[in-house]
Amino acid sequence: MSDRLTIIEPGIGGARSADIGADGIPTDLRFHDDTALSPLDGLYAARITHVDTANDMAFADLGGGVTGSLSLRRAKLRVKGQVAGIQDCVTEGERLLVQVVSEPNAAEAKAVSISPRPRLKGRYLVVEAGASRLNFSKDLPPRTIKALQDQLTAYAENTAIIVRSSAVDIAPEAIIAEAERLTGALNTVPEMPGLLFAYSPLEKALLAAPDDSTDILVEGGSAFAEAKQIASDTWPDLTPRLAPYKGSEPAFEHFGVNEAIEEALADRIELPSGGWISITETPAMTVVDVNMGGALKGRSASDAKVQVNLEAALATLYHLRFQDIGGLVVVDFIDMSARGAARELMTLIERTVREDRVPLSHTGLSTFGLVEFARKRSGVSLRGRMQAPPLVRQRASAVAIDLLRRGAHLGTTAAPGALIVSGPEPVVGWIKANGQFLDELKQTTKRPVELMLGSAPDVFLRGS
Repeated sequence: MSDRLTIIEPGIGGARSADIGADGIPTDLRFHDDTALSPLDGLYAARITHVDTANDMAFADLGGGVTGSLSLRRAKLRVKGQVAGIQDCVTEGERLLVQVVSEPNAAEAKAVSISPRPRLKGRYLVVEAGASRLNFSKDLPPRTIKALQDQLTAYAENTAIIVRSSAVDIAPEAIIAEAERLTGALNTVPEMPGLLFAYSPLEKALLAAPDDSTDILVEGGSAFAEAKQIASDTWPDLTPRLAPYKGSEPAFEHFGVNEAIEEALADRIELPSGGWISITETPAMTVVDVNMGGALKGRSASDAKVQVNLEAALATLYHLRFQDIGGLVVVDFIDMSARGAARELMTLIERTVREDRVPLSHTGLSTFGLVEFARKRSGVSLRGRMQAPPLVRQRASAVAIDLLRRGAHLGTTAAPGALIVSGPEPVVGWIKANGQFLDELKQTTKRPVELMLGSAPDVFLRGS
């Protein structure tokens, strides 16, 4: 049993999950979208529609209106030997199996990036196309390897299989079943463009849970029953960790996750000393600016600068993790003259980066007070998901999903009346265009649902 826990909140169009630290503070936030909202990590049958030799890019139809872009670097994975350009890797009209490996921010109307060498990650295995090999984690004991070697060899004839350390003490039948599921998807012959394999939002949430003994609380009786069934059928070691969330208010509200999201999206993130930081994302990098604010009150300038910088370092590293900000991050710290201050700051940074589950590297403190971080991208950041430049307004889709989520909570209460979902025209228009989510809301609440134009997003009940 652990003091930490993971909470899963199913919703319309996907699920959200968050890890709560031993101190009760949310540390990691994850969104697990339905493939109708995000094709990320999905396995698709694709058809090459255009080969751009000038830019060494190829474009593919993934079905359902989704367009993929294939770079020369990734296209080379299909070819052995010398490659002069993209035309040596793919041809127009060719059909192939691809995986969506990244997607653009909300404001960028770009194609999703695809790879011709899909890599499917399960709980016990990682399976990759384009090779034939069977590898075991060095952390696995000989008895586990011996129990699995012969059975998995057959599945590794056309794919590479890596057995993860989490497979220890797992019944071989569960591991073989996962191998059959994942290799079966990768060995599919692509025909018409379209989705071939993707985890459900709840499966994604369970897969993302930490590989330890952390309790997993699932909100909603039907979602908890579904999670138990998934664990029983697919990932049996998760079963004893699952428990229903029994609070009277939504789990994300009870554990302070919604409050943490609001703070993360604010123009200024306040620090305990009175200083503050601002986080600005651009296509090239993320810039964090550290400001003194009111930190000088009751302190010398020298002490205040050190205190603000230390707090800013902790806040920055927390938000890189919580907001899932990837790529290049530049932090502009306040210039310090106190002896040993720079070393104290860098020691704190070096100690704190180890807590991030995502690979994170950094430079030293430059003479201009700058520290650069490089954090692996794992998807669209919280700000990229929720906001769109140039006015940093909320995305219509993000507002709509939030309204539908709030509507599901309100609509399942005992209060009578029709459920009214109100919002500006772009928000209501998005809900109408994605009618499957409105149908899901009606099915969840089992009451009439009406859409209404309004100046501000809102959900409420109206008596008949």
